[in-house]
Amino acid sequence: MIAPVIMLPYFHTRHDIARTAVYVLLLWVLPYRVSAADGQGVHIAYLTDCTIYSDWQTVGMVFSYKRSRQPLDSQLTRIMCCTDEERKRYNEQLLSIVQTHVAPSFAHNAKTDDWYAAYNKPGAVYDWLKHVTPKEDWILVLDSDMYLRKPFYPQFFNASRGWCISADYTYMIGVNNELADRHIPEIQPRKDELAGPRGRRGDQVGGFFFMHRDDLSRVAPLWLKYTEDVREDPEAWRLSGDQYVEKGGKPWISEMYGYAFGAAKANVWHIWDKRTMMYPTYKPTEGIPKLMHYGLLFEVGKNFSFDKHWHYDFDVTKCPPWDLKDPKRRVEGIFPEPPRPSSLDKSDFLGFYRDLLAIETLATLNAAFCDYHISHCPPSEQLVTVCKEVFSLYNEAREYIKEAESHYDCQDFHPKCAEWTKQGECDQNVGYMMETCRKACGRCSQQHMYFPETSTKDLEEKLVKMTQELQPLSEDPDQQKGAAGSSPRDTAKPLVVPEHEKPAVVVPRNTQPMVLNPPPSPPPPPSPPPPVKSPPPPSSPPVSPPPSSPPPFPSPPKVLSEKQLLVRCYRLSLPRTEVKDCVEAAKKGILYEPKQKAGVVASVKTATSKESDSTSYISASEDIGQKDSTSSGRVIERDLEDLTLTQQNEKKGAAPVLDAPVLGPSLHALLGHLNKWQALFLWLLVVIAFLAVMPRIARLRRRARSGMRTE
Repeated sequence: MIAPVIMLPYFHTRHDIARTAVYVLLLWVLPYRVSAADGQGVHIAYLTDCTIYSDWQTVGMVFSYKRSRQPLDSQLTRIMCCTDEERKRYNEQLLSIVQTHVAPSFAHNAKTDDWYAAYNKPGAVYDWLKHVTPKEDWILVLDSDMYLRKPFYPQFFNASRGWCISADYTYMIGVNNELADRHIPEIQPRKDELAGPRGRRGDQVGGFFFMHRDDLSRVAPLWLKYTEDVREDPEAWRLSGDQYVEKGGKPWISEMYGYAFGAAKANVWHIWDKRTMMYPTYKPTEGIPKLMHYGLLFEVGKNFSFDKHWHYDFDVTKCPPWDLKDPKRRVEGIFPEPPRPSSLDKSDFLGFYRDLLAIETLATLNAAFCDYHISHCPPSEQLVTVCKEVFSLYNEAREYIKEAESHYDCQDFHPKCAEWTKQGECDQNVGYMMETCRKACGRCSQQHMYFPETSTKDLEEKLVKMTQELQPLSEDPDQQKGAAGSSPRDTAKPLVVPEHEKPAVVVPRNTQPMVLNPPPSPPPPPSPPPPVKSPPPPSSPPVSPPPSSPPPFPSPPKVLSEKQLLVRCYRLSLPRTEVKDCVEAAKKGILYEPKQKAGVVASVKTATSKESDSTSYISASEDIGQKDSTSSGRVIERDLEDLTLTQQNEKKGAAPVLDAPVLGPSLHALLGHLNKWQALFLWLLVVIAFLAVMPRIARLRRRARSGMRTE
């Protein structure tokens, strides 16, 4: 008889002997009734509608069900209320992710002409049980804005037929005042405090309900009936405790009273469970939660907050590309990322654990969205990049939580806990001591900690396969233009470099000449295995594709590309006519040989006949002079870029042409090849012509004009 008392430590210090006896009896008898008479499977049913606001909550619930490792013989069912028009428009893809029962919409009460969305909750359960008989003995009823953290085993709850486990909602004052007297006067006042104060006619419960299938079948129709009754009660606005209802209005929490009164009428009573469900904004003072309810605004630190109502138009079915620029207003992709667990303040353990649970809430939802996108969207680089980061945060949060929960129940959070315990504070100051000195007060849980597997290894393997599928697409220049997001692979870096920049990497003169036989890299670039991460380095010997695996689309072999041949034409000192001939030859891929040579110029017959220095076409001219390889490379690089821009963009082509005009080389050809005597003779001709013109100019200046004074 000692073990059961230890399992429920909240009551062995109370002075109410009758209530203690009830607890001991429940703890001693009910577990055997559950294990002997009923099965261990749990049917989890959550209630929703046909809006996209509920769709992303559904994706989160389904993901958490799979990750929380519920009992093998359990099931998850979505009970969805839709009008006929909503059902016709509904995305069929979302019906395949979870077993779904579609019920009619109960939001409009035809008898009272009342529009109340919460009618759908009792109406959905009633319609479901009218058409379906779950094979599981135990049913867990949830809202859609929840997610599962731990498995629900019936033996964890001291429940039996006629009893239900639920969360406490003490603001439901109407179960113990005139409101209950008006609706269920035939129910005798309760003499226990298991789910509310003494004298109540109904229980102060809500959030979730863990009860037997037969009990729920009896409660469901009464739940709907009393919801309608309380909704139409003209005095309910002042008796319900609803802080938001105005005088004469209809309380929003009428549905909660409908359940409490319906359960009382069906003779189903409740036991408060303060640790199973928790809101992210609350400190987990009662223990480790199995269920999170993100129905309220919550914050993490000073710079992050989340409210589900901000995302009423979030479309979870939208595939990439996603617009994620504004983290505060996202309607697709993922929700704003919460802070990393490593950034939290660890000085206050309960505050730290609360923030971890808040981070886990967002991390779980985002991981659920990525799970859905991986299964229903085509491969994209943005999906891979975003979801890799999402899974990283999800697993990091779970590791921190696992560590925190392993020490949570048996830990004192104040150095004076032992002293306060001796002074009797565990009985006199129960609230504070339960939060701060659980170990010293002997309130540690005797149950085994269960940590469900939370690794996303299977999803990360799918991302790897998606990355492999993206590899050939990323090498297609047409796909590159429309790629969204950044690639997580290092091998994809060369593919994002514009093609016009690749020829700008030249081999300096002081290195071994490049072999002219390997094919160049015009678009689309070749992709020999393995992919090259960067352009070939200017080292000896040069790296070339193996002959056994040629590029899929090889181009005809050339010594120099057309761009390089064109630049050569402008760099050589050629007359205007020869420049035109050189350009024509360059367009045909032929290396043009000047008719008149000044100095030593490299002579090459064709583009495939000889091997030479890749930059020899700018060397050995008297006017060019001797330059180091670095400066020469910079000049060529600039000219190549300008020439490429000229060819690719007609609107922006005028500016680069100014750096290499046709007139510049032609004028240089007229004057640069004269010897000293020829230049001197030309200079004398210019001087004589100038002197001949000067007298005529002087006579024009001395000619008098009308109205003009002369000296």
